[in-house]
Amino acid sequence: MHKKIGFFLLVFFNYYSNVYCQNADSLIQIIIDQTNLDSLTSNVEILSGEKNWIINDTSFTIISRHANHLGNEIAADFIKYKLESLELDTYVQSYSSSGRNIYAIQMGYLYPEKYYLICAHYDDMPDGPIAPGADDNASGVASVLEAARILSKFNPAYSIIYALWDEEEVAHNGSLYFAEQASLNGLDIQAVINTDMIGWDSDNDNEFEIHIDSSGNSSQIAETIVGVNTIYNINLFPFIYSPGTFGSDHASFWLYGYKALLIIERFWGNDLNWYLHTINDKIEHFNFPYFHKLSKLSIGALACLAFNVEISGIDSNIEAIEYALKQNFPNPFNPSTTIYFSIPELSFVTLKVYDVLGKEVANLVDEEKSVGSYEVEFNGNELTSGIYYYKLQAGDFVETKKMVLMR
Repeated sequence: MHKKIGFFLLVFFNYYSNVYCQNADSLIQIIIDQTNLDSLTSNVEILSGEKNWIINDTSFTIISRHANHLGNEIAADFIKYKLESLELDTYVQSYSSSGRNIYAIQMGYLYPEKYYLICAHYDDMPDGPIAPGADDNASGVASVLEAARILSKFNPAYSIIYALWDEEEVAHNGSLYFAEQASLNGLDIQAVINTDMIGWDSDNDNEFEIHIDSSGNSSQIAETIVGVNTIYNINLFPFIYSPGTFGSDHASFWLYGYKALLIIERFWGNDLNWYLHTINDKIEHFNFPYFHKLSKLSIGALACLAFNVEISGIDSNIEAIEYALKQNFPNPFNPSTTIYFSIPELSFVTLKVYDVLGKEVANLVDEEKSVGSYEVEFNGNELTSGIYYYKLQAGDFVETKKMVLMR
């Protein structure tokens, strides 16, 4: 997951609203039921180095999938092998000397020139010889591969693209190139489902997020996802962010006017993965029932779209945003970290950083802000190691939190 500065309103879709599927299709239920946790887990284990990939009597271990490391190339080869083994038309899209996307196409029988796309990025963080990236984002890759494994047995009305992007953690390089080429070539992409980090739920609340963008009318896809969740009894609790974060590959498609959304664990809530972008992002920290459910949901939603099963009747209500200053992440940090805050009304906002003596060392925000949630990057490159405080003031609301710069 690549984080960018931005803001968004939070919309909560009531799980018990009168969502209905015009026909609770038996084929969709079969597809959802075929989503196999062992298959999902096996692919995460290989991609995160917990298990070797053996091909032609040669054993490979993927220790790091960072774009600068050999393991990323091995991961691309593994993904290509998995898609080809399903007898799907599989392509390698090399867009630079080091970057390559892997994708496969399954043709639809009724609308072969219209595509639904499910995707995830396969590169990871941190930059180093050890970067398992189990949640970010072997989890999403495994879900896309599982979608291909299951749906390749059936005959969809629309064509499906199963896409795995390189260099999301660099600057969304892979998905940006694909989206640009798709736009230039007039590729008729009906919708994009991007899965990024779907294995972490430490508090077992089954909450997850859908990030949409109104300019691409991606709310229609969100409606399908919420409907599938209810009609097929997957029992997750969705939160819709609109406009959502630009921090993953779905945003590449927003830039070119395509409908796209992100499915992700409770990233902006109170349950951020403690091991994100560290050498401890391992499968041992997964909530496996939750991972299974989110995979079922993304695959079931894709099937509803590609097989032309209509879902409608969504009711929604706005969850109030409150004044809040959240803990920065990462913390401790070196040299950069991100500070998160939200405001429920138009306010003049200041966000300042102080050292332990109370001396102001940075003025990060000093302006009027609209209602919404925000993230601001703080770079302590010119500061010494130690404890610092950041203070938010918005109207009558004032709060201070501590962070640690550790070099």
